[in-house]
Parts: sequence; structure tokens; C-alpha cells
Amino acid sequence: MKFTTSIIIALLFCANSPAKILDQAIVIIENDVITQLEYQKKLNFITNQYKISGSPLPTDQSTFREQILESMINTRLQLNYAKSSGMNVQEWMIDKAMEDMAKKSGVSLTEFRDKIISQGVDYNLYRSLLREDLIIREVKRRIVSQKVKVTKKEIQEFIEHQDHVFKENSQYKISMILVSVSEEPSVEEKSLAKEKIKMIREKFLKGEKFTNLAKNYSDSGNALSGGNLGWRKISEVPNMFLNQLENMNVGKASNIIENNNGYYIFYLEDKKEIQNTEIEERKVRHILVKRNAIVSDRRANSILIELKKRIEGGESFADIARAYSEDTISASLGGDLEWAAPGTFVPEFEDMIDTLPLNKISDPFSTQFGWHILEVLGRRNQDNTKAVKMNLARRYIINSRAQEAVDAWMIELKEKNYIKYITETTPKNFRNIQKENNKIDGKSWDPFL
Repeated sequence: MKFTTSIIIALLFCANSPAKILDQAIVIIENDVITQLEYQKKLNFITNQYKISGSPLPTDQSTFREQILESMINTRLQLNYAKSSGMNVQEWMIDKAMEDMAKKSGVSLTEFRDKIISQGVDYNLYRSLLREDLIIREVKRRIVSQKVKVTKKEIQEFIEHQDHVFKENSQYKISMILVSVSEEPSVEEKSLAKEKIKMIREKFLKGEKFTNLAKNYSDSGNALSGGNLGWRKISEVPNMFLNQLENMNVGKASNIIENNNGYYIFYLEDKKEIQNTEIEERKVRHILVKRNAIVSDRRANSILIELKKRIEGGESFADIARAYSEDTISASLGGDLEWAAPGTFVPEFEDMIDTLPLNKISDPFSTQFGWHILEVLGRRNQDNTKAVKMNLARRYIINSRAQEAVDAWMIELKEKNYIKYITETTPKNFRNIQKENNKIDGKSWDPFL
């Protein structure tokens, strides 16, 4: 395959101008093809990304181009698998993903779009690639969910022998004060600096606010923000603070710490430790109406508006959920879902739970699963330390095996699909090359079986 790919790549770039490239098939994948034009667009897009980031292009252009073509083949295989499995991404999901990216960049969606276009990126191609990325993420998530199994014994052993992971996920909210010294301080300068940091610490112990002391006395670059370092995992805390941090109580200041920069004290404002994790759980019930070829978004919304009116008119939520909800598991329970911690559901569902008062029925809203109405029945604080540890252990174990599972599935997927490298100018003996296992046998392969 490697030799065949190299020949195709060489033939693709023998023309002097991309405009001369004919839009002919270069790879056949079952009943699908990758064309030269598709390849050229992807190559241009990736090359432009290198330029935008300021990174140099790989020196080995032949290998670089081969990698792009192989990546396109892998992508097409996964997209075709998604299509055959009924997986799809709606336009609103792409919009939501772009809104999230815009928010992280600190700009509006319109500004984000304008920035993409101003950088010479084809906006429609950008959305198309984002759609592909979202679909492939879902494919991989499903494959990992199906292929990677974790037993209770494995989870328990992880908790017993990998306890450092739980410390790594504890978070600390810290502020600091620095009294600096010059690069080569004299004995007197160091003495004055040490007396100053002692004075600051004494003021804190007598009741002055750490933030005010940082603003007034600290030489650190974050002095104006009260010395705030924000929430940090243990791996993100400055090493010189670690020895004292683990045994400190919230609301306390450290002893004086000396290093080449001068003298520090830090303040532990708050901490979130897995050893003592209390969270607010929510009890919810809902009714789901799915989109399909007959039920449009508008129709689903109208159905739920009518169901909401009936419930508010006195009919039982549970009875209507049993009769109409397409979430078959919860429908049998009158729409009830288990007590759940924040982050259990998809973001749109979580947002509605967070904003809805108790015992009020929401307006219809959409998620990737369809349209919903929901009611929050209760909220409670729970010591969830054991559950958090178990979930974290499960996630670590799954993540450690996920890539291997996806890689193995991709190899199997390639073996089950007919793949042929071909161009009109490829020598006949190479046009007919295909992997020995790429024979159509009339059988479809489903990794969920």
C-alpha cells in the first residue's frame, strides 16, 4: 500500500498548477471515492493551517502528502460506517460547537466566522471538516464504549493501588505574595525583604485580608488581582508550595518560603478534595420526542407543547410519559431518571436542570437525542466520594485502553472494506493492486455485535 500511495502522490503533483488537476478518482472505497479535487482542497486547508499557526511545513513533502491521503481514507471509512449505522450531526450541533470555540476565543460567533475567512480559510470547508470531526468523535465514543469493558475488580484494584491519581485531581484555590530581591542581593537587601514579608504575614494573622495585602505589598505580576492564582490541580501548583499545601487548612497562610526571587507566602482560600466530595444531586423526570423522517423539529416541539398543557391541566406526568415518551427506559418509570450529579447529561439538558425551579415543567427544548420537556423533582447534597473515585478510576482505565481499541477496530474496518488506489495515469500493474483481504463478501460488519 505504501508503494502504491507514493506513486499516486507523485502523479498528483506532477502538474505545474493545481488548476490543471482533473477531478478524477484516486482512491475507491467500497461504493465511494476520494477525488483529486477533494485531496487538493484538504491539502490546501492543512497547509494554510500551518501558515496561520506560524509552524514550518514538514520537510519530507512526499511523506506529508501520503499521510494526508491516508488520513482521508481513514476518515471516509469512519464516516461511511457512521452513515450505515444511522449516526448523523445536525446543523445546530455544528453551530453549537462553533459557538463554544468562539466563546473560548473570547469573541462572538460572527467575529469568529469573520476571523476564519480573513485567514484565507474556506468557511464552508471549515464547517464540513467540523461536521466530520463531530461524527468521528461519536463513532470513536461508541466503539470505545462497546469494545472496552471494565470490571468492578479492576476499578477496586485501581483505587487501592493508584491513589496518587485522586490527589492529582484535587484542586486548590491559591493566592500569593512575593517580596522580591535583586539578582545578586546583598545581605542587607535580603534582611530587609525578609522583615517585610514577616510584617505582611503578621498583618494577615491579625485579620487583614490577604487580597488587600497582596495589592499593597506584593511585587508579583498578579499583585493587582490580589495575588490570585485561581483554581489549580496539584500538578499545576508551584513546587515550592507543595510541602506545606497538603497539610494546610482552608483560610490559612503558609510559612515564609525563600528562593532566588525573594520571599513568598501563599494563602489557601478553598480546596476541592476527592477524599471529601459533597455534591448536589438532582432528581428529574422527562418526556422525549425524537426527530425522524415524519416528525420534524417543529412537529416535535408542537407535540410537547400540547403534552405540557395537558399536564398543567391536571393530567399525570407519569401517565403521559408512559404513553408518549420515546425514552423507553424512563418511560416505563413514568419519565423518572435516577438521582444524578452535575455533568451526567448532555449540556442542553444540564442547562435546563440548572435554571428550572423545583416542580415546574420546562418549555420544550432540543438536544442531540430529540426534543424534551422536563421537571426537576428534588435536589440533595450527597457525600459522593466513593462514587467519584469509582467513576474517576473507570475513566482512567477506559482512557488507557481507548486508543488501542480504536486502532484495532480501524485495522479490522480496513480489512472488511474494499480499498483500491487508482488514477488514469497509474501503471496498469498498480491500478489493480488491492489488499488481499479487501474482497467484497456481501457481509456487513458491525462492531457493536
